[in-house]
Amino acid sequence: MLRALCLLLAFSVFPMPTVSADTAPDLGANAALKYWQAFATMPTMTEAEQNRLNANCLTMPLDAQARKLVDSAAYSLRMMHRGAALRHCNWGIGTEEGIYLLLPHERATRVLSSLACLRARLRFEQGQSAKAVDDLVADITLARHASLDGSLIAVLVGYATEARATELLARYLPKLDAEAAKSLKTRLAALPAGATPAQAMKFEENAADVWLIHKAKETKDKESLLKLMGSLVTSEKENRATRDKKAQEFLDACGGTADSVVRFAEQLRPSYARMAKMLELPLDQTESAWKREAKAEAGNPLFPVLSPVIPKVRQSQALADVRRALLLAAIDVQIGGQATLKDHPDPIGRGPFEYAAFNGGFELRSKWPGPGDKPVSLTVGQRGQ
Repeated sequence: MLRALCLLLAFSVFPMPTVSADTAPDLGANAALKYWQAFATMPTMTEAEQNRLNANCLTMPLDAQARKLVDSAAYSLRMMHRGAALRHCNWGIGTEEGIYLLLPHERATRVLSSLACLRARLRFEQGQSAKAVDDLVADITLARHASLDGSLIAVLVGYATEARATELLARYLPKLDAEAAKSLKTRLAALPAGATPAQAMKFEENAADVWLIHKAKETKDKESLLKLMGSLVTSEKENRATRDKKAQEFLDACGGTADSVVRFAEQLRPSYARMAKMLELPLDQTESAWKREAKAEAGNPLFPVLSPVIPKVRQSQALADVRRALLLAAIDVQIGGQATLKDHPDPIGRGPFEYAAFNGGFELRSKWPGPGDKPVSLTVGQRGQ
C-alpha cells in the first residue's frame, strides 16, 4: 500500500509526458511497411516465372493455374490494399551505396502489381466488378507509392506499372454502370500524385556524383582508383583485359588522378539542378535545352556517364501524363458520351482526343506521335464483344 501511494504521489508531481511535435511518427501509418509485408509473403516463384507473370498478366489464360496463383497471393494482396489505404509512404532508401544501390522493392512492386492485375481480370470475368476496380485502384496507388523512394528508376517503374492497370481498367470499363464509373473517376482524382523525374534528380546527384566524390577521395592508390572508375564504364560480362583498358582510358580522360576526378565531379553537380528544370519544360523545349547542356558539359567526361538522358525521361513522363488523361476522358465518355471529349484537352497534342468506335467499345487517340512515332491510344472495351 505504501509503495502504491508513493507511486501515485510521484505521478502527481511528475506528470506523464505529452506527445510533442518531435514524437516519432506512427510506423503503422507508413504504407511502405505494409508493402514489405506483401512482398515477403508473395507466392514463391523463380525469376523466370516472375518475368512470365509480369509479361503475360493481362493476356494469360484465366484457368485453374491462374486461380491457384491468385489464391496463394491472397495475404499479399490484402497487405497491398492496406498499404494503398495509407497516404504516407517512406521507403527509407539512402544513397550511400551509390551506383551499387539495389532497389528490391521495385522488382517486387512489378510482381505484386501483376498479381493484382491477374486477380482483377478474374474478378471482372466472374461479375465482381467492384472488387476488380478495388484491386486496380490499389495497384495504381502502389505504383505511385513505389515512385517515392527518391530514385529516377522508381519513377519510371511507377509509370510502367500504372500503365498496365490503366489498360486493364479501360478494357473492362463498359462493365461499369454510370454510378460505378463516377465513383472510379472520384477515386482516381484522390490518388497520391507520385514522384516526378524532376524531383528525382537530387537523388540521382547524390547517388552518382556526390557518391563518386566521396569514393574518389577515399581511394588509397592507383589500383583502387582504377577499380572505382571501371565500375562506371564496364560490366562483369566483359573480360578482364577489356575492363582494365576501358577503366584506364576513362581515368585518363578524367585527368588521371583522384583529385582531377573530384574536380570534374564537383563541376558536374550544378548540372543536376538544370536537368531538373528541363524536366519541367514543355516537351518540345526539352530536347533543345538538353542539347545546350550537353554542349556546355562537352569537356566533362563524367557528363555522358552519370547524367540520365533527359529527353527520353521527359518523353516517359509525357507518355504517363497522356495515359492518365486518356483514362479520365474514357470514363467521361462512358458516362456522358463522345461529346464530353471537349472537356479533355490532350496534354501533349493539340485539341481533344480522337474518337473511334468499334463493336464492343471505342478507342481514344492522342495526336501526339509518342515515343518512336507510335500514336498513344487507349482501347476501351474488347473488340467484337
